[in-house]
Amino acid sequence: MARKAVAATLASVVLLTVLVVADATVMSAQDNLASTVQTSQIESRELLLEQSLAGSVSLQVLAQAQGYLSSNPAECDGLPQYAGSISTSGESSGEDSGIAYTANATASESPASSLESPRGDNLTIVAPFAGDVPGALNLQEVLSVKEVGGGGSVSLERSETHTLNLPIKVDFASSLCTSTLGSLAAALSRSPCNATLEQDAFDAVLPALHEDAAALGFTLAAGWGSGGSSCSATYWVTLVEPGVAGATGSFDWTVRGSGTTA
Repeated sequence: MARKAVAATLASVVLLTVLVVADATVMSAQDNLASTVQTSQIESRELLLEQSLAGSVSLQVLAQAQGYLSSNPAECDGLPQYAGSISTSGESSGEDSGIAYTANATASESPASSLESPRGDNLTIVAPFAGDVPGALNLQEVLSVKEVGGGGSVSLERSETHTLNLPIKVDFASSLCTSTLGSLAAALSRSPCNATLEQDAFDAVLPALHEDAAALGFTLAAGWGSGGSSCSATYWVTLVEPGVAGATGSFDWTVRGSGTTA
């Protein structure tokens, strides 16, 4: 009987041990599953936040460029330098749902501005301002996003280069400047030293200049005056591209030019 009792006791101990081990295994599996689910949730939130941050700082970049274009007229003879002088930046930092983040972007004229066909970009959150557009102002953006969540256990880093655009008609403005200033110079050179005839020549050429500007999406204002010595004349033109569809609303872009007859 004693042997049977011992055997029964040993069996009970073994069964209890198995149950304890099984219970611990289940608890460990549940903990691992919970940790995996939590990590997955944090990763999902980080991905969504990353897209939002990329769009936010990119819109800051575009807004700064748009502000510069709307408040600083370009000169006809300095359009390449004008576009090349634009440099903008955007940044954002803070915490969202336990995720600490920093994001920044810088942008300047894109070296691909001379492309003859559009080139897309995968930063679709700022469409239609993502990608290069021939003849427009194209910007190259360097974008960086860093995020840390889950007490430091889940992190995300993104460092990329993108192309953005604002649809001002840089190429059209350049060709329009050249043709308009050339026409004014030719008209005012036909009757030097005779203000009446010069005014008649100016008035005669002006309607065609308005039509040419309108055909390319610009309004035109022009004028002329005496150049002083040697019977020369000065002339000037202001071209405005109205209602450009910008990233923060429509705006007007102005280009100016002037010259003097020989």
